[in-house]
Amino acid sequence: MQFYKLAPGARFEFEGKRYVKTGIEVAEEENGNCRSISRGWEVTPIGEPLLLSEEAAEKWRPIDWRK
Repeated sequence: MQFYKLAPGARFEFEGKRYVKTGIEVAEEENGNCRSISRGWEVTPIGEPLLLSEEAAEKWRPIDWRK
């Protein structure tokens, strides 16, 4: 799943680490470190994914992916 589709607060795994999405392109690791994650990068949700509405996700879709 692309990172931009997740809502703030969503938990996911990326490159073997667990994160919580805190902003458009920012996530916090379990140990408190923050990391920038590009909107289009593939991440793996943990449990049932917390998603943005389709309308909201469309606003944050990477530009080259817009319809």
